[in-house]
Amino acid sequence: MRGHRTFSPPVIAGAVLFFTLGFRLSAVVAEIDGRQLAALRTTDSRAAGAGDGPAGLQPLPAYYATLAFLKDHYLGKLNSDSALTYAAIRGMLRPIDDPFTRFLDPAQYRALKEQNQGGYVGVGAMLDPHRTPDGGVRVRGLAPGTRAHSAGLRPADVILKVDGSSTRRLSLDRILRMLEGSANAPIHLTIRRGSRSMVVTIRRQWVERPIVESQMSEGHVGVIRLFEFNDRADAQVDEALTRLERLGLRALILDLRGNPGGTLDAAQEVASRFLPTGKTVVTMVQSGAEPEIRPVLEQKHNHRFNQRGRAIPLAVLVNRTSASAAEIVAGAIQDHRAGIVLGTRTYGKGLVQTVVPLHGGAAIAITSARYLTPNGTDINRRTDRRGGIIPDVIVEATEEDWKKRNDVQLRTALRLLHEQIGYRRPVPHSVHVSRVDLMGFPRR
Repeated sequence: MRGHRTFSPPVIAGAVLFFTLGFRLSAVVAEIDGRQLAALRTTDSRAAGAGDGPAGLQPLPAYYATLAFLKDHYLGKLNSDSALTYAAIRGMLRPIDDPFTRFLDPAQYRALKEQNQGGYVGVGAMLDPHRTPDGGVRVRGLAPGTRAHSAGLRPADVILKVDGSSTRRLSLDRILRMLEGSANAPIHLTIRRGSRSMVVTIRRQWVERPIVESQMSEGHVGVIRLFEFNDRADAQVDEALTRLERLGLRALILDLRGNPGGTLDAAQEVASRFLPTGKTVVTMVQSGAEPEIRPVLEQKHNHRFNQRGRAIPLAVLVNRTSASAAEIVAGAIQDHRAGIVLGTRTYGKGLVQTVVPLHGGAAIAITSARYLTPNGTDINRRTDRRGGIIPDVIVEATEEDWKKRNDVQLRTALRLLHEQIGYRRPVPHSVHVSRVDLMGFPRR
């Protein structure tokens, strides 16, 4: 089943991310067919007589009676039945005190599915999170091949109005939502370019979000930065590995810093690129069920990381905002000694949510499992412990390092890999890279 989901910022027009402690849901999208829904309805009568409260409260009759009484007697104006039901579901989930168990309204659920698919319907513009003095929003960049460029939008343009609504009065999140919409639906942006103002009309389209950056460093050490794990992650990693191998790849750095997670399927696929056949990637543990073991996928062995005598040295970079699916991959590589993990302790999110669609386009996400690394380590943080993956080599980056664009973690990884492959030139004193939480298109 595809959709296990293991919720950072420039912001991307039309790409709405939903944060729970700053990280994505780990989820299993559970489709419910008509027979299952019928079975659920059959249980309504059982639940109605199965009150467990001190006065024998019957949940469903109590809800229906409250809704009916409100509609018949409330003096003011009520929201729609859907809005009241959504509020009731949120209220039901609140006492659980689990930030990952939550209700997703139709817009949130649609955005979650788009996030899994690796794209969104919008204009393909990356926006600067910092407003101009007059409340405008500056365009930082455009996704390649999108209609925004052909329609006349340019980097550094300042958006003043969206379909006639001034950006001064709108939050950035609201602007992002307005730039979303249906494919081919037009949107009118009033922009300022230099001293001139003009209106640009763009028809929205599906925009795939590149989530991988790759480059070749000194000594033919490749660097792949993976920003999240969605349905396109493995394919983009595969393409990057192929490009680097054509350039003479001798060692690789997989940069998972700032990666908030994604789908479990993508984590299994990406990890399989670097792990030996017959090994375990991750184990899922659910209440009252047998553990589910996710093995290495042998069909992913089309590169040199799994070949005896020809394996390419690997280093994995992590930090405190590497979470969930990123921790699955780092933990599996570490446990199987397929590479060295460097950086700082990761976030520690070892939980999985099941996302169950509801009528009307909404859904509920329920924490349903926890995962263990191949060695059986539970990395989930709790009140009594920090959790997370502890790197093999701890490398702290100071604020001064970031100000100077000096990536000490990357430098350390390069130095260690140079030693492994016998490359003897010293690593430059300063390695200039973008700050992890601002790298590349199209992070939010």
